[in-house]
Amino acid sequence: MSKTPHEIKKEVVLYSHIMDEKGLVNSLEGNLSILDRESGLLYITPTATRKAFLDEDMIAVMDGDEQVGGSVRRSSEYLLHKVALESRPDCNAVLHCHSPYLTAYAFCGKGVDIDCSTTFSILHDGIPCIPYGEPGKIDITNGLKDAIQSHDIVLLANHGIVCVAKDLEHACAVVEATEAVMRIHFLATVQGMTPLSIPEAALEKMKADKRGTAPSK
Repeated sequence: MSKTPHEIKKEVVLYSHIMDEKGLVNSLEGNLSILDRESGLLYITPTATRKAFLDEDMIAVMDGDEQVGGSVRRSSEYLLHKVALESRPDCNAVLHCHSPYLTAYAFCGKGVDIDCSTTFSILHDGIPCIPYGEPGKIDITNGLKDAIQSHDIVLLANHGIVCVAKDLEHACAVVEATEAVMRIHFLATVQGMTPLSIPEAALEKMKADKRGTAPSK
């Protein structure tokens, strides 16, 4: 059974509050959305509103490029969500934020590919960074369609990150876990240490187990 508009708005509000509590979004940065694929409506957080103060009436409802619901204007980044979800029909939720340790790479225009973390290796086959595009404009999605086909998190140069998932619980969990890994990686490297690589055979086995396939010989 599909979720009602009330249930979808309630979910957007819940995870907006959680992400605010964790310091991963704030009043000016970050937005969350859910796409109801049956109706085609996109439910997204409003612009310039502290996520901790959101209620269901404030959630913007988009029918294509037209806002058809919500007491506050939709996020300026709704095009980012729209393109990400059009590119990933297996996903229904988007989390865009400026999580510090991942966004540090985005500020440098660099993708992330580390082999010292089992969590990172299970969740990601590297995280790419797409070129700079002006926030709030369609240019911010340049390169996103291709990059997000095979990656659940994509870095946006000089800006932040976008994560797609089947639902907001999974999107938030992936971002939280990945950000935690990058924080630990930073703590190790800032002290002049070099994180140990996990043996290649072990990494390949983990990835094969995730895919449900046999590792290559």
